[in-house]
Amino acid sequence: MSPASYTAEAIQHAIAQGAITEAYKADPQQMIDELNRLRATEVTSYLQYKQHAYMAVSLFAPGLKDDFEAHATLELQHADLLAQRIQQLGGAPSIARSILRRRRRAWGCAPSKAPRCGR
Repeated sequence: MSPASYTAEAIQHAIAQGAITEAYKADPQQMIDELNRLRATEVTSYLQYKQHAYMAVSLFAPGLKDDFEAHATLELQHADLLAQRIQQLGGAPSIARSILRRRRRAWGCAPSKAPRCGR
């Protein structure tokens, strides 16, 4: 069905249903949990790119800092989009510290590797 064939009544009905329509088959709470995990990954990536930008002071690659800053901004935008979807599903965007710790461990980041891991 093309968007042009939707009636005004059908559109209003869909808007009234909100993010979870009659056709929505996923468990909303499970989706919220998964989206929050993805959001933690995006926030962790943001922090790592910011750390790389702080450390990028090389005379051999003066534009590197700007590249890292641009990537950091994109990661934060991704986190914001995920937060919006979580709210649409009736959840609260959150980032548990345990999730952030697991992400850092999965990427091989530890306090002893401070310059590489943003700590």
